[in-house]
Amino acid sequence: MDHTPNTTLLFSFLFFITYLITIASSKDLCNQNDKNTLLKIKKSLNNPYHLASWDPESDCCSWYCLECGDATVNYRVISLTIFAGQISGQIPPEVGDLPYIQRLTFHKLTNITGQIPSTITKLKHLRFLTLSRLNLTGPVPEFLKQLMNLEYLNLSFNQLSGSIPSSLSSLPKLTGIDLSRNKLTGTIPESFGSFAAEVPYLILSHNQLSGSIPKSLGNNDFQDGFNVSYNRLCGPIPTGGSLQRFDYYTYFHNKCLCGAPLDSCK
Repeated sequence: MDHTPNTTLLFSFLFFITYLITIASSKDLCNQNDKNTLLKIKKSLNNPYHLASWDPESDCCSWYCLECGDATVNYRVISLTIFAGQISGQIPPEVGDLPYIQRLTFHKLTNITGQIPSTITKLKHLRFLTLSRLNLTGPVPEFLKQLMNLEYLNLSFNQLSGSIPSSLSSLPKLTGIDLSRNKLTGTIPESFGSFAAEVPYLILSHNQLSGSIPKSLGNNDFQDGFNVSYNRLCGPIPTGGSLQRFDYYTYFHNKCLCGAPLDSCK
């Protein structure tokens, strides 16, 4: 079929418009609500140089420290990892306004202070929560039990105090807990012997935990790691379960803990 100059021009124009629309739509995949939230987080952290790529004129899916999902979740932010850098302040409560986030990490930021914000409970898709090597204070919050999809919890190397919430054991998908290097007191929850899910990783070392090791803990294999060293635990290490297959360094530096693999009880 012959194409007149006008027809050819029309096709060229339509192709150009389609191209522009494609470029415009691909230029900014990031959800506008997510972008607004991220900019609030940046402001709350005093606009650190570490987040210099967070430019409101650019696609937030290209920003440093975060990841967007694919088209199945409409390119919503699914991961936020703020690691090292000269950043001070508190964990911004706005993190709870990233509803599709699955992984939230603040790590090696010793000028981050304050408590764990309760707005985290709004993150119904959250699977991995790491708030480690910060300077957080206050308790390990009871409200963490609301994170029903949580698989891994790392609150190590902080200044957290108070007792360990027994309700953590009720989380149906939890497979790992690291609460080491804090100032936690009280006893190891008896409920940790009957986690709702199989928990192969439990690290409670370098705290101020007292009392005895619950015998029920022997019901867990802890195949990926178990450590209660550097506490104030006392009494015999329970027998008849998995606890005696761990080495001396799993238990040492406790007040009066005894039994294999430590010295015999007197």
